[in-house]
Amino acid sequence: MKLISGELFWSKDGIPFKYEYLDRNVKSDVVIIGGGVSGALCAYYLSSSGHDVLLIEGNIIGYFSTRASTSILQYEVDTNLIGLSNVLGEENAVKVFKMCSNAVYEIGQIIKELDNDCEFNFRKSLLYTDKNKDIKLLTKEYELRKNNGFKVELVDKQRAKDMFSFPMELGILSDEGSGEINPYLFTHYLIRKAFNRGIKVYENTYISKIEFKGNEVILTTSNGFTITTKKVIISAGYEGRKYLPKPYRVKLTRSFTLVTKPIKEFNGWFERCIIRDTEDYYTYFRTTKDNRIMMGGEDIEIGGEHSKMADLKDERVAEEKYKKLFSKLKNMFPEIKDIEIEYKFNGIFGITGDGLPYIGELPGMPNCYFCLGYGSNGILYSLIGAKLIRDLISGKEPKELELFGFKRKKIVSNH
Repeated sequence: MKLISGELFWSKDGIPFKYEYLDRNVKSDVVIIGGGVSGALCAYYLSSSGHDVLLIEGNIIGYFSTRASTSILQYEVDTNLIGLSNVLGEENAVKVFKMCSNAVYEIGQIIKELDNDCEFNFRKSLLYTDKNKDIKLLTKEYELRKNNGFKVELVDKQRAKDMFSFPMELGILSDEGSGEINPYLFTHYLIRKAFNRGIKVYENTYISKIEFKGNEVILTTSNGFTITTKKVIISAGYEGRKYLPKPYRVKLTRSFTLVTKPIKEFNGWFERCIIRDTEDYYTYFRTTKDNRIMMGGEDIEIGGEHSKMADLKDERVAEEKYKKLFSKLKNMFPEIKDIEIEYKFNGIFGITGDGLPYIGELPGMPNCYFCLGYGSNGILYSLIGAKLIRDLISGKEPKELELFGFKRKKIVSNH
């Protein structure tokens, strides 16, 4: 399966830090499998816990899904607040949204501790529709958010004309809880911070087997070396799927992204806010620190693991998707005259049935914890997951696991 394809934007300036591969048998208190942003956040939070921690990455740090992410940070998740309330109940749904909002601000605090700003910025965000039939639903969504303390305002059709250059029937503009970041730099500098605190990091080291023996977990690498540990955290994104039984499998989609050359003026784009429409497979827009436009969408469900879309054997499919995205970009921002595409790439991402991540322990896998931030809020979910797993390893039982853990199917059935 081809996980990513195209000209990747985030790694254009090279690899910030490199690490050796594992060439011997070792022991550690905690092992983190996965060197993307999820594993990096786990490493960051655990690196000051007093445990002997080791991070393993099968490839190069940050080189798979992390590198293909648009890294839009938003308090709102794939399922709107109305939809999530129908699944979890309003109180729990609001709690999820607020945890995501808090995670954005926590990233802002983390950035202050790193040796790089990772191109992080807070932004306002817009959820909008250009369809008259969606006005009623979006109005109810606005009221639900406002009544629960979110700083939102309704943008009607007339007001939208003064703020944006594209047609809009109605929009919800959120004043807080959103931001943007360079995920590749963020991953590298999180791991570097953890490395400087004392954790061990090995890349190009693939784990081929996990065995549970008594109170220990034995990990075997593809080169035949073993890692003996008390606790293991699986934060390997797509790779983490292979450990999940069928009820917890995720739907895989391939998402396509365009990045322009630097833009002089963002005419018709209110405060360079993050933009997202209300379609099931929505289109989303953000800007970058060096004044580019990044947009993504045109998602396709890939079907089986050996389907044409899984392997992307026909690149003409991708080119057609890029053309559709570019056409939409030009139509939405006609006042921006210098739009030229410089990077085109795509990647496979996982989505759970309720739009929430899988965090915590799975029955039958003792001393093993999952931090799988599936969904569009992967970075925020991963931050939440890293903190919850840190607490689990410290002997605590966070109540939030009722929302994100593998037992939440029972909770869903009660609403």
